[in-house]
Amino acid sequence: MTTRTSKALALSAAAALASTASFGQTLISDGFELGSAADYTVVDDGTPDGAEDFSFDYIAAGIPLAPRSGAGDTNGLRLTANVSAGVADARTAFHNTAITASRYRLTVDVWMNFVGTAGTTEFGHVGVGGDGTTFNSVFTPISGSGAFLSFTGDGGSGSDYRWFRDSANTPLGDADSTTLPNTHPSYLGHGSNNSGAFFQALFPSPPSTIAGSPGNIWTTVEIEVDNNCGLISFSFDGQLTFRGSFAGTFDGLVSLGIADAFSSVGTADQFTLFDNLLVEELPPLGTAYCTVITNSTGLGALLLATGDDAVAGNDLTLCAQDLPTDTFGIFLASPTSDFVTGAGGSVGNLCIGPAIGRGVGGAILNSGPGGTFSITADLTALPTSAGPAAVMAGDTVFFQGWFRDFVGGSTTSNYTNGLIVTFN
Repeated sequence: MTTRTSKALALSAAAALASTASFGQTLISDGFELGSAADYTVVDDGTPDGAEDFSFDYIAAGIPLAPRSGAGDTNGLRLTANVSAGVADARTAFHNTAITASRYRLTVDVWMNFVGTAGTTEFGHVGVGGDGTTFNSVFTPISGSGAFLSFTGDGGSGSDYRWFRDSANTPLGDADSTTLPNTHPSYLGHGSNNSGAFFQALFPSPPSTIAGSPGNIWTTVEIEVDNNCGLISFSFDGQLTFRGSFAGTFDGLVSLGIADAFSSVGTADQFTLFDNLLVEELPPLGTAYCTVITNSTGLGALLLATGDDAVAGNDLTLCAQDLPTDTFGIFLASPTSDFVTGAGGSVGNLCIGPAIGRGVGGAILNSGPGGTFSITADLTALPTSAGPAAVMAGDTVFFQGWFRDFVGGSTTSNYTNGLIVTFN
């Protein structure tokens, strides 16, 4: 397991090598055109009543070309469950390539097929950090490893969208684990039912068969993992749907799966189809700089970023680690850098220059029992000394975290490292 000290060393190494390291490497790429069954391990729940076809010609079956496929591509991975026995059934296909990247993104096109205006409410699954031996299911029973996103195509469940986080990855201070309740902050207020406004707008009918669910249409699912910040994001068609925190890492195996939690048997036209599985390493976001002074934990506090440096996406999250527990702090931003020791009576180094904006994200944060805090910056209204201002493509912003500390019997404050982000 990565220790806090090694995380600090890793950050320093990443900053030093940013100009030479090769990032953006493709770790897995499978268009399912050549029959890739040997690259996967398929695990079921012990009641096998389905099948997997790694070279299913979906064009011949009347399904349109997947959104990221080229002309002439015809095949995908088809998974079926509970085809005749009338019992709950689940199966998960794990790609045998282990992923160990600090930041990576899984992307896959998904088609959930059924006939009529309702189905047997099967769940498609897309996962990361799997162990290769535990099948994924959010119901009957709850089962899984790492993290996975679960969703229906026909909107027939009270919880059509759920995400699973292994209890071993529950952050300190968060009592929730496994299938998190839809009131959990990671659901971003979107809830878990297809009747919610977010899902109704995301999947209107037509073209979807059932409004709010991706039935009989292609949808592109993305899972982005940042093992440095301990943040995982789930998106449909580029729309951020859920984002949550985790402890440890989501290294391991990526997975594609299906589960039928109900006894009703589907027709032969009930299946989940996957195409164009891609897993790619993501480059570090921003460049760390400036000397960090150790705080009362004996470590230097780390500032990292995750999300995207594209202004149009407005998806930049700042995260600070190795802070004292249960302390308050904020993130700062400036268009310039500087180096001031002991600024404002602090024991740390202020690394950003004049025109400092205080309170990025609009909140005072608490590090909790885990000694971390994070917040998503609003790039349309980033704080400056003159008031909120929008970040423009081409702008370079210098960020830093400030936090309270207690050293030698006295209350003081300290800073994280600085972080430079150039936006595009």
